[in-house]
Formats: sequence, structure tokens, C-alpha cells
Amino acid sequence: MNSKSLYIAFFAASLLLCGACSNNKHRHISALSEEQLREKSIEVNKDWVKRLQDTIALFAQKNEWNMQASGSGLWYAISRSGNADTIRDGDLVQLAYTVSLLNGTLLYTSDSLGLKNIKVGQGGVESGVEEALRMLTQGDSARLLIPPHLAHGLLGDQQKIPSLAILNYTLVVTRHYRP
Repeated sequence: MNSKSLYIAFFAASLLLCGACSNNKHRHISALSEEQLREKSIEVNKDWVKRLQDTIALFAQKNEWNMQASGSGLWYAISRSGNADTIRDGDLVQLAYTVSLLNGTLLYTSDSLGLKNIKVGQGGVESGVEEALRMLTQGDSARLLIPPHLAHGLLGDQQKIPSLAILNYTLVVTRHYRP
């Protein structure tokens, strides 16, 4: 079963749960069904996340990228500039970036759209990018493999990023300062 099928199964189980809970005559049955559906949903979600992590690990290995995985599922490789002032929440950063899919499809670049200006911790960028920024300093560059739950999730970005996409993200911190 592929990751989209697993997600659809999880969604269908959730809909069944909602329907079962709406009938008061079968409240004792729905309570049992709710627990069973919850356990199945957790199992399906864990399997889906594991498959995504396996896909990312194989992709990094195939490309001979020495990457690390964070506890959230973000994969990263950092090239250090030597600057010791680590980025933290509230800092302003400017990024040069390239975003593509694992199949090589180029989605967005700072060359065509301009540099990204971000206030760290305020959103407006993928949560995987926010997580990575907290490990970087000015001048650092990073390659990120961002799973859907840390990027654009089920819906994509409604423009170029499809649903459930793993993003291949490269970035360079071109400017960093504290207001």
C-alpha cells in the first residue's frame, strides 16, 4: 500500500468514526468502535510515517548525501560558514533557496522569485525550514529533505507543490540579524 492509499484509509476510518458517533442508539457499540478505529488510525499513521522516512533515507543514500534525521522526521545536511551566532526565534533571516521534488521537478527558486525574508518563529515558511533555521548561522547552507507533515501536507500549496510531497530544499542564509 503506498503512502496516499494509507492516508486515504486513515481519512476513511475517521469518517466512519464520525458517522458511528452520531447515532445515540448505538453509543455503547460506537465507543468500542471508536477505540478500535483510533488504534487502527494510529497503526496506519505510524506505517505511513515509516514509509516516508524509508523513502527519504533511500533517496539520500542513492545520492550519497550524508544526512541526519531529526526527531520530527526532517533530514538535513549542513555546511558551516564558521559564524557562531546561531539563529533563534525572533531573528530576521534572508534566504537563497531552491525547492524541488524528489523526482527532480523544480518548483521554486530565489533566482526567479527573489530571496525569502523570514522572522523565525512567526510562520510563513514550512515548519521543516523553521526547524532547520534554528540549527544554522549566517552564511551556512543546508540541504533539507522535508516530509509532508513538515511542509505542505495533504493539500500541497495549491500551486506547484502536490499533495503529500517530500520536498528537496536547499538554502543559504544570506543575512541574519536580531532586531
